[in-house]
Amino acid sequence: VHTSAGSAYSFSSRRTMAEEEEFEVEEVSDEEKLQIAQHYLLNAPPGQFEDVLKDVKNLLPAGLISEPMLAGMAREYNTKNMKMVANGDSKIHICKAAEQDATHYIDPKSGQVVGVNHVTATLLEDDTQPAAGPMEPALEEQRAALEQVLSDYIATQYYDDTALCSVYAKDGELTVVISAEKLNLRNFWSGSWISSWTVKVGAASMDIEGEIKVRAHYFEDGNVQLQTKKACANTSIPKGSAGDVASAVQSHIATEEKVVQEGLEEMYTGMTEETFKAMRRVMPVHRNKVSWNINEARLNANLTSAGK
Repeated sequence: VHTSAGSAYSFSSRRTMAEEEEFEVEEVSDEEKLQIAQHYLLNAPPGQFEDVLKDVKNLLPAGLISEPMLAGMAREYNTKNMKMVANGDSKIHICKAAEQDATHYIDPKSGQVVGVNHVTATLLEDDTQPAAGPMEPALEEQRAALEQVLSDYIATQYYDDTALCSVYAKDGELTVVISAEKLNLRNFWSGSWISSWTVKVGAASMDIEGEIKVRAHYFEDGNVQLQTKKACANTSIPKGSAGDVASAVQSHIATEEKVVQEGLEEMYTGMTEETFKAMRRVMPVHRNKVSWNINEARLNANLTSAGK
């Protein structure tokens, strides 16, 4: 078959165009980029929102995330994770139960309403004012008693300065928030614990239900995350004095948290024998069993180096 240079050139051109069409990448719109950025930010591991934000900004066109938009994303992240923010001895939770408006949250212990910078997760020292009064006067005695008992509980069960307990009262209900963060980013790990509860006050009893969420991130030479949660079914507690009810609620929360803790310990104990074993080959490629005797391994290493 004789082919002229012109027709050969035409064939070559058509092939190149086909390849370009096959591998053509569709342009992502600014709206889609923002949705992707928001997904990454809202799922940032504990203590790493600012690090993820820095990387996201490097990937996006300059100015695509406006300051109000970023503040909204940070607010959603902080609320979702019931973030504890502190300034000296002042500590508050960023959560729905504490929210007065988009940037102000009540501290039930001090009765102060405090301004918050969501992006930096810090309290604004010059933006503090007294609350109008107790969140719900009829429940204040019970709220204060429960907060005191739970504060004593976390002081003995959690690391110092990593956890905070807050109790809020509204619409005939008490809302309990216990959250903790343990960060060691220099050694490539971080973790958080969120224990949230609703206590409905009835005429003869109080109904309590809640949820416990645990998240851990380890990222030395990799990226491993653990996320687990446990829904705690509704339980009734007989109504009594404020102190008696507070102790009963604290005992119930402690029991449920212990169940989660023991479950995690059991999982880690069995991980080597079950999870990792299931991920490995039954036999290596060379079909010989691997000897895990440390002395034999050292001997082989010494003989190999001596041979060199």
